[in-house]
Amino acid sequence: MAKKIPTAAEVREYKEKQANAPIRGPEFPGETIWRRLSTLLLLEAAEQAGVSNEVIWKLCSKIASTIHAPVAKKEYERMLPFAQNPEIVDVVLKYFEIYGPDYEDRTLFTIFDTIGYYYCVALISQSDYRQEDCIKLLWELVDYHIENNNKKNPCSYSVLLRNMKVLEADRPYLTPMKEKLLEAGG
Repeated sequence: MAKKIPTAAEVREYKEKQANAPIRGPEFPGETIWRRLSTLLLLEAAEQAGVSNEVIWKLCSKIASTIHAPVAKKEYERMLPFAQNPEIVDVVLKYFEIYGPDYEDRTLFTIFDTIGYYYCVALISQSDYRQEDCIKLLWELVDYHIENNNKKNPCSYSVLLRNMKVLEADRPYLTPMKEKLLEAGG
């Protein structure tokens, strides 16, 4: 079952079957990748961007191997190889068109994939490909998180701020974003 790279439909079907199943350990190699919400969303974004599942699967695998959002610079730098791949950047930009935290949703803490989301933020923060689009998206995320800070998930705001602080030395265009987040209450 898991030897081939799945389609978004296959992961969606798997997740639906597992939704009410008892919690258990993995039953096949790579199952932890299938379980991550970011895997399904990135596969869907890949389909919409016309990028093969094989290209995005490595990113899904890397994200699924992490246990928390990036904290240290070396964790952010895990995304550098992916940030240099134009197809992956296209997919991640598409991912942000279809996914993000909904602070009005009361189930935010149970369904929002913080880890996948912030590794994708780290990826676009370090991309030179479509840099204008990436910077524009980052500003949109900054504004959205400022607008929604302290609503449901103030720690999400601080994780975005940390992204800017950790990466600004290598990516100076993140400094004004950091400053805006700090001015707004970070």
